[in-house]
Amino acid sequence: MMRQALFAIAAASTFAASGRAQVKVERGLHLAADGSVRISNLVGSVRVTGWDRDSVSLRGSLPKGDKLFMGGGPQGMKALVEPLNDRNPQPSSLEVMVPARAKVWVKTATAEIDVSGITGELDLYVVGGRIRVTGTPAELNAEAIDGDIEVNGKPNWVRAKSASGNVTFNGSSSDVSISTVSGGITVNSIPAEGGGRFERAKIETVTGPIRFNADIEKGAAIDFDTHSGSMDIAIPRRTGADFDVASIAGTISNDLNYSRPVKGRYGRGSELVMTNASGGARVTIRSFKGPVTLRTAK
Repeated sequence: MMRQALFAIAAASTFAASGRAQVKVERGLHLAADGSVRISNLVGSVRVTGWDRDSVSLRGSLPKGDKLFMGGGPQGMKALVEPLNDRNPQPSSLEVMVPARAKVWVKTATAEIDVSGITGELDLYVVGGRIRVTGTPAELNAEAIDGDIEVNGKPNWVRAKSASGNVTFNGSSSDVSISTVSGGITVNSIPAEGGGRFERAKIETVTGPIRFNADIEKGAAIDFDTHSGSMDIAIPRRTGADFDVASIAGTISNDLNYSRPVKGRYGRGSELVMTNASGGARVTIRSFKGPVTLRTAK
């Protein structure tokens, strides 16, 4: 029921007239360095930035007639935009400075979420908006229904999910799980920022393509899974890894080394079990009918 209501709000906002004047708002309050921040704004944008102060500073622009509720204490605070007409909400924009170590929760319908400079925990949710995170949060949970998710940095722990939106991760993580239904997934290391490797990763789609071009730890455990999406998996040529690859009705192409796939155990599809370099990491790839390509990372 909650998701149906949010879908209705998102659809209504698409056709909303934007005739109401905007009103500037500015609020502030004290918050402990590791306090909790909860922000809700249905339509528009939410930008959260971490800083080295024990306080929260909020600046925004709201349609005339909408209300901003903000309050709390040193351990936690909330900020909520209440539209004049919740069936036809107009865009509001919020820019919020919070302690870098804070625990931040943001929920929107079609508002875009942009977070940077947070080293604490992030929990972000949109229906049709976009989520973008930059930095090194300790934990990141990001969920979108029709929206895209973009992560740039080195979060320790990541869970990112979207239905039809794309998920892009530029960086590295010790523990990451990314999933979509029809959206694509792209994972890249960033050599210019010190690289970084993946230790544990689970990446899966139903029909969306998967593109992985990154380095992995020697003892890593990396799993890829799709029904019919294509998979393009690239790692450095000298990476030690043991591969177990199977496509029930699809093809496997290996340009990483000289090993070649064989026909699947049921007389169709392809399988490939091989060791690259000295082995060590475990890479498991499963596809029902999507093609799989293994190659050297660029």
